[in-house]
Amino acid sequence: METRNTQNQQDETVCIQTTIGDLIEAITDIALQAGKTEEEGYRLASFTIEKLLRDKRRKDIMEA
Repeated sequence: METRNTQNQQDETVCIQTTIGDLIEAITDIALQAGKTEEEGYRLASFTIEKLLRDKRRKDIMEA
């Protein structure tokens, strides 16, 4: 795990080196534990993964 320090503590970024498959598996496992039903767990996982990808795409566009 890599921590990037910035000017103030709120902007600190933590980078984790992993594969997309491992990341999706971890998100799904956590979401299934948090959901009241299996369907709700998968829905939570889906929303989380979509948000991560959307935020990454938005960041990439802003940097271009």
